[in-house]
Formats: sequence, structure tokens, C-alpha cells
Amino acid sequence: MPNSSADEAARAGFVREYLNAPPAPSAAELARAIAARRPGAAVLLYGSGNSVLKAAGPQSVLYDFYAIVPSYEAAFASPLLRLAARVLPPNVFYLECDSAFGRLRCKYAVLSIDHFERLVSRRTFHSYFWARFAQPCRIVAAPEGLRARIERAILTSIDTFVANSAGLDGVDAGVAALWREGLARSYRAELRAEQPERVLKLLETYGDWPARVTRLPEATPRGQEALWRLRSLQGGLLSAARLLKASLTFEGGVDYIAWKISRHAGFDLPVRDWERKFPLLAAPILASRYYRLKRAARAK
Repeated sequence: MPNSSADEAARAGFVREYLNAPPAPSAAELARAIAARRPGAAVLLYGSGNSVLKAAGPQSVLYDFYAIVPSYEAAFASPLLRLAARVLPPNVFYLECDSAFGRLRCKYAVLSIDHFERLVSRRTFHSYFWARFAQPCRIVAAPEGLRARIERAILTSIDTFVANSAGLDGVDAGVAALWREGLARSYRAELRAEQPERVLKLLETYGDWPARVTRLPEATPRGQEALWRLRSLQGGLLSAARLLKASLTFEGGVDYIAWKISRHAGFDLPVRDWERKFPLLAAPILASRYYRLKRAARAK
């Protein structure tokens, strides 16, 4: 646990080196395509692009990126998109491009740098952002001004995640248990809930990241179990709303969400033809179907 300015400098240096390590060439290719669409943005690679490339070819991966933009005014000409980004972040888009590696695919979310810094801090109750960016990611491309702010924001994400995960049942054993239980709770707080064994597999791919970046709090917070139950309730509503946004933002959005759920939750979420045509009406029905199937899967 870092307990001095030297320790904190070493932690920040480790995070900076990790974030700025070169990504896979296929990911860099997609990042250039995103940057061309969002001039002035920093492009972060996270999730599957980091964890599955060793086991899958680039053409079979749906990469996950964030484009951190100077402002929503600079990113979106549409007032409606600017409002949507502020009220229910992030706005998500789909992109395909041809490359030397074949046809590459990704989805990328857009956040302003000011919004990003707030969403990963203790000022934001739900775990959607700070739990994501506490995990390893890469800054694939960034203007220098944004790069330094993103590096600081990632450290903030880690500290927020740790502060909100300390004091949970079963985490007295230290850093490894804290990350295992904190990630499990964050997944339960979203529609994409992971199976417990997947959490362990993810942590295996993270190597010494948890041990190198974690600053354990001096005092164990109280009431964490109740707060995470509230996050789960809030997460159901947020996930249904984001399902609607995703289905309207890029072609095949409903099917993408259904695929994502089946991949992470371990069961299929059927989608009917009319639900693809009318995602606005379908969103609450799909959410209800998900929870019903989730309960059935747990009962087995």
C-alpha cells in the first residue's frame, strides 16, 4: 500500500507507463479511424480489445473504445446528442473499417474530458465509469493536454473503486479479495452481469495491476453492502435506458446488446423481429425478459 510521496510517484509512473504502452496494430488502426471522426479526441482502448486478442483474430473481435473529447459542443453538431451525452452518458457509436488485418469492427463511446473526470470520481454514485477505468486500459492516441488529464483521471478511478469496494463482505484478506468482490459487485450493478468465474479469469489477465495501483484506505468504510444494493437497483434502470440509447445509436444495436448479455451472463436473450424495428417500445420488455432469464439461470 503506497504510504509516501515516493510510493505515490512510483504508482503514478507505473500507471502512466501501462496506459501509454503500444497497443496491438489492429487496435491502433481503429483508433486512427475514430480520431478522424472526432478531431482533437483522445482514444482509449479498454475491455475486450485488451483481454481477448491473445485468443482471437482481429476480425473476430468487437473492440471497445472511448473517445474523450475537449467538449460536447466540439464533438456533436446536434443539440439532441449533446443533451443525451450530458443526461445519460455515454453516447455510443459503431464503426467498421477495412485494414491490412481485414475488416475491423468496434464500438466507441464519447465523453467530454470534464465529464469524464467527474464520472470517475467520488462525486458519481454508480460504478459504471469508475469501475471500468480502474481496470487496465490503453491511451492509443491523445493530444498532450488531454493525455495528462486522462492519466490523472485513471488514478482517480482506481481510488474511487477501492474506496467503494473496501469493507464489503469477504474482502478483509487484502487487495486480491477487494478487486474480486468489487468487480463482481460492479457487474451485478449492470445489465451485463458477469459470471463469477469470468471475474477471476479477467483478474488473471491483469497480472500485478491490482497490487501495483491499489491504495487501501486507513479506515474501513461502513455501510458498503447497502450502498451496493442501491447501485444494483439504480443500475437496472440505467441499463434499460442505455439499452434504448444503444439500439438507436448504431445499426444492429439491439442484437449487439443481446449478444453481449449472452456472452457475459451465460444465457441467450432472444430478440423478436418487431423489437428490432421498434427499440423504443422493446427496451422495457427486453429488460424484463433479461431479469426473468437471470433469475431462472440462478435457480439452476
